[in-house]
Amino acid sequence: MSKRPHESNGDTNGSSSATKKFKSDATPSNGAKATPAVSADELIKQKRAEIAAKMAAMTGKKPVFPSGPSKTPAPAPAVVAPQPTASASATEDLARRVAEAKRRVADAQSRMSVKDNPYLSMPQTGKKKAAPVEPLPQGAGLKMAAHPLLLDTSVPAPQSKKDKYKPMQPKFASIKANIRNTPISTPPPAAPSPVSEVKANPYASKDAASGSFEGAAPKERTSRTFRFNQKGKYTQIANQIRHDAQLEALKQRIAESARKAGLDSEFETVEKNIRREAPPGAEWWDVALLPNDTYDDLASGMSALNIRTPESPINIYIQHPIKIPAPGDKDKVDLKPLLPTKKEQKKMRKHRRQAELQDKRDRIRMGLIAPDAPKVRLANLMKVLTSDAVQDPTRVEARVRREVAMRKHNHEKMNVERKLTDEQRREKIENKKIDEERKGLVGVVFKVKTLSDPSHRFKVRKNAEQLNLTGLVIFHPSFSMIYVEGAPKFVRQYKRLMLNRIQWTEAARARGEEEVELEDSGEGNAEGESTAGPSRKQSGQDDSEYGAVSLADNRCDLVWEGQLRERAFKTFRPKSCPTDAVAKEALGAKMAGYWDQTKNWKSEEVELF
Repeated sequence: MSKRPHESNGDTNGSSSATKKFKSDATPSNGAKATPAVSADELIKQKRAEIAAKMAAMTGKKPVFPSGPSKTPAPAPAVVAPQPTASASATEDLARRVAEAKRRVADAQSRMSVKDNPYLSMPQTGKKKAAPVEPLPQGAGLKMAAHPLLLDTSVPAPQSKKDKYKPMQPKFASIKANIRNTPISTPPPAAPSPVSEVKANPYASKDAASGSFEGAAPKERTSRTFRFNQKGKYTQIANQIRHDAQLEALKQRIAESARKAGLDSEFETVEKNIRREAPPGAEWWDVALLPNDTYDDLASGMSALNIRTPESPINIYIQHPIKIPAPGDKDKVDLKPLLPTKKEQKKMRKHRRQAELQDKRDRIRMGLIAPDAPKVRLANLMKVLTSDAVQDPTRVEARVRREVAMRKHNHEKMNVERKLTDEQRREKIENKKIDEERKGLVGVVFKVKTLSDPSHRFKVRKNAEQLNLTGLVIFHPSFSMIYVEGAPKFVRQYKRLMLNRIQWTEAARARGEEEVELEDSGEGNAEGESTAGPSRKQSGQDDSEYGAVSLADNRCDLVWEGQLRERAFKTFRPKSCPTDAVAKEALGAKMAGYWDQTKNWKSEEVELF
């Protein structure tokens, strides 16, 4: 017994199934009423249309409805005619339902997101409808512009010029990172909108298509301010124009007068001298390499130039330039070496003399110089000249005496030659003074109780002149002030003179007076009185001018000492000042304080007792 073949096997099975279905449709079983032609075939087509619509919704393509499996429809026209209308209506109904379901799902998701995050803007209710929810940006990996949670899709509020200067309002967090993640079905991609072509704005500084701020929004126009001209501006311009016109007229008159006097040739020569000459055909550093002294020789090639010829200035020798000291070397300060001690100086001298003597001996041994003659004296005469001294001692003695006299003469002659003349000696002393003064200047102020003794005056003045010191000596009835300035070395010597060497309590002897004891006689007394008369008279004059001459409590104190920038006096001179005003005037405005300091000065001994 063979099996019944499957309905879908081959065309024969299909035709037989169709025949069977038509038979069943034509003669229904159980005596039921006949149904319309929509049966299994139409149901299959509807299911296939639903599947195609779902696939189209998922892929975004236009749905393609599949055709039936049978090649030819049924022969009855009444049954086949209503099939296309029913399938199309079913497909449209299915697509409409799918779109409505998607819309409801999107609305539910938006309501859920607003309900979860209270900081998001609520949808407006009333006359205006809520704005549709913008689809999230699609893409993954490098194709995604930014993470969806970091995007801020809120529309900025319109801002006017006045709002720029208002204080900013507090803002709450509105980024989507704070929104609870909910499962969202992927919507179909939106159709790309046509991009409008951006044209260049000829009135903007930059093209708007570049995205720059200047092209997108024009700059604000600033109001122009008034610009006032300074007083006398146009007067000055007019004066300059008049001056130029006068100068041009003067040049024309000078040219006409020169032309009348026949001096045109001289002016032409002057103009020729002022004009620059044309550049030469070849530079002077290239003339030696060019045979015809023109750069046209380069067209002939390098072989035609004077490079490898005997007349070429290029040779195998190297010219070493002379080293010129750098300008900065003059300002370098040489470091002074440390001065050796006395013991080190003696050792260095000893070693130097030993080296010189050894060098001289080596030269004598090599025969470069003749050996020194024996130094014969009367003491070593018999040791040096043994045989000659025995044969003729008188002649040998005479010769030895001549040699001794000659050596002495040569020694004194060398000393005289090395001795400086008076002018050289004075110049050397002055140079030393100048060198000492370059090290700096120091000033000192002394206070002497009584400076009436002529010997004291002479020592004060003469030593200051010899040590190249300048300053002033002020004689006052109460005391005397001495101010000196000069090199530190000479000031130290002068201080030692004033504070230690001069005996201020001892008076000087009269000139021509001798300490001789005379006999007690009338003549002697008379002569003594006569000789002592002038000195007493002179001392009486000093007493009358400077007060008491008693030097018992006379002294000299150092009041002030310090460094100076420059000298205040050119010479050392004395000046008598009976009042304080005259003394301050003699010192000057800058040094008037020295007088007050000297006047108020008191030694430590006086302050103690």
